[in-house]
Amino acid sequence: MGTSKHLGVLGALAISSAILFVPTMAISQSAPDTEDKAIATRQGYMKLIVWEAGPLFGMAKGKMAYNADVAGAHAANLKTLAQYPVETLFLPGTSNADRPGKTRALPDIWKDEAGFKKAFESLRSAIGTVGEAAGKGQPALAAAVGALGKSCGSCHKPFRAPNS
Repeated sequence: MGTSKHLGVLGALAISSAILFVPTMAISQSAPDTEDKAIATRQGYMKLIVWEAGPLFGMAKGKMAYNADVAGAHAANLKTLAQYPVETLFLPGTSNADRPGKTRALPDIWKDEAGFKKAFESLRSAIGTVGEAAGKGQPALAAAVGALGKSCGSCHKPFRAPNS
């Protein structure tokens, strides 16, 4: 019993230290460091979307064999990713005009925040449709993946600069 009481005190000290340390970490980061991290994080997020969607697009186009279990797993991962509020990573000062060469995010994201939010909601909806269709055969998956591709384009065209 003495040991568990001792561990409780140590746990309280650890939590107190973390509470004091985390704000210090946030204060010590400069704005450019935070902006660079936001850019890198949202780019990583998009790479995960592509990683999970790639096999679904392959199955939909007949470039790889349809497999209901594999499609379902990738669709479930996409659904999990879609729950993350990636829009919060688009900080002011992180457009391609502000950070040339580091990002393809156009300033229009901040000029049309409602349109940008609507584009992400479209993506989330399309991901939900893919999840419902993933185990229902290649034709159903192909239709859902087609809608997913359109939702990607509805954001990329107005809000992302082309590859240079």
